[in-house]
Amino acid sequence: MTAPRSIARTLVTIFLAALAIRWIYASVLFAFMGEAGLLGVDSADYVRAGQVIASSIQAGTLHGWYLFGPNPFMMPLFRWLMAINAFVTADHTAFAYILTQGLFDSGTCVLVYGIANAIDERFARPAAIAAVINPTQIVVAGLAYPDTPFVFFVALFLYGAMRWLRSPCWSGTAIMTIGLAGAAWMRIMVVPFAPALAIFLLVAVMAAGRFHRRHATQLGAMFVLFALSIFPISLQNKMIHDSWAFTPQGGTHLARWVVPLTWEVRDGTPWVRGFEEMERRAALIPKEPNENSFQESRRYTQVAVEELIRIGPVGIAKSWAFGSAINLGSPALTLSPPVSKIPRTGFYGTSGPTIFDKIANFLFHSDSVLYGWILLIGVAGVLVMRLLQLGGLVALIQQRQWAPTLLLVGWCLFILGISGPIASPKYRLPMEPVLAVLTGAGWSLLSRRRPNKEIA
Repeated sequence: MTAPRSIARTLVTIFLAALAIRWIYASVLFAFMGEAGLLGVDSADYVRAGQVIASSIQAGTLHGWYLFGPNPFMMPLFRWLMAINAFVTADHTAFAYILTQGLFDSGTCVLVYGIANAIDERFARPAAIAAVINPTQIVVAGLAYPDTPFVFFVALFLYGAMRWLRSPCWSGTAIMTIGLAGAAWMRIMVVPFAPALAIFLLVAVMAAGRFHRRHATQLGAMFVLFALSIFPISLQNKMIHDSWAFTPQGGTHLARWVVPLTWEVRDGTPWVRGFEEMERRAALIPKEPNENSFQESRRYTQVAVEELIRIGPVGIAKSWAFGSAINLGSPALTLSPPVSKIPRTGFYGTSGPTIFDKIANFLFHSDSVLYGWILLIGVAGVLVMRLLQLGGLVALIQQRQWAPTLLLVGWCLFILGISGPIASPKYRLPMEPVLAVLTGAGWSLLSRRRPNKEIA
């Protein structure tokens, strides 16, 4: 058993090491590329929205339900974080936000240690080291997105769940509740996982023969408090936009991305052509007077669901499988602005009669030789890590850590299911705390099986 003072030193070291790496990376990008080195797709819109909120508060024009922010596409906590950094510096809001993200991601590395330690103390250090030097976490933490703070809250509720599985208690319940609520206020996609988590934990203690009525009370309280925490988001949308939905993104996400990419996997239809076709179909549905974003989303949902029904479960499953494989195998370095800004044809613009040809052309026939080599080396590195993580999964199974294993794997499957055929290392980020734990478990397994050298 590790002494508390030693653990505290370890946690501080993990946090400071992760923070140094992330702040140095961001500072180098900012020094050589300016704010542009910190912006990905949509980042400029996020920064602008934060600046608008900050300016409105300063002018005293932001009040009532609009305190949550006028843009329903952004969750309130993300808006506030961006607005706070806009208060600090309007000229360099993105850089200030990136420094804040570094704090969140360093906290995630500490939580990874806690998650792994709750399973097996031997997994904790290598898992934390894997998180500290994880390229996916480092690169995405250097871009102005909501994903990094979201993953911090994901790691928080996973840590709370692991504590609760080991010894069901109110402290574990509180940590899970805060983590789930914080995650939802950053990205609403976590909402369906909350009831599934409560049910899973209840079944887990029943299967272990440890069920007590207080366990049901704790999990019930977690779910009720979580539901209450996200209700204001829905209520705001009802009051302003006359919709109880949490976000207006669902319809456009399905029609502009999911359906076209499913077509591409099924018969090679280029994404651009599929996008244009879905836009044409959505335009055929009459718009409501003064249509807002939620009403627009309903039109797109209608045409997308109709097409997905026509495609059928086999075609959908095939596209999800390809998307999951690419998400798990794509290197994060391709998102880093010095690499992503190398002139070349992007993945969605790459041609090919089938999805296999498209992937091969993107990997081996890139417009840029430099980008091609970076991509291939990155893919090779990712595959090595996946093999190590597969060994970690084997280690968990060998130890009969059924409940923790099912929880970790279940979260990964949930993220892959939500992402569907949309492929990018950014969409893999919510799984990274789990992958880091599996890396730690895999490294521990290798260390135990390494033959001892005989002393001459």
